[in-house]
Amino acid sequence: MARARIRKKLSNRKISETFLDFAAPLLDPLGDQATNHEMENALQIAFTVWNAVVFDAVGRSSRWVEQLRSNLAGQDPRVQALVEQLIARKGSLFGDDHRLIGEYQLYRHHGQPRLRAEARRPSAGTSSSTGAKSARSTRPR
Repeated sequence: MARARIRKKLSNRKISETFLDFAAPLLDPLGDQATNHEMENALQIAFTVWNAVVFDAVGRSSRWVEQLRSNLAGQDPRVQALVEQLIARKGSLFGDDHRLIGEYQLYRHHGQPRLRAEARRPSAGTSSSTGAKSARSTRPR
């Protein structure tokens, strides 16, 4: 049970670990045999949701999440539901983590998927960020 796991203090946790944990509802159904392309598609959705929620939290607005919802209007209702689930997940499990996810790279090491990700500090009112920190992690089970 992923929720039963004791979470490290967010500021001390690698962003790659946090990102994979956040994206678990999209990644876990793919299973161990998921292709890099399938995993990358899931990570792109998670990346977009995470950063939109962070920008809104820092900027004290709902602009980015509303834009995301607007872009999904007319799309598959299952995709909309997954995005809403991720928005809620970010707030409830990762609400105090205001790091943006910068560049990330999915790769395989000895056949196992790995993620290298960069954390960035957001600037209120802008979509640019500074303060990169690299990390890498395996996908949690």
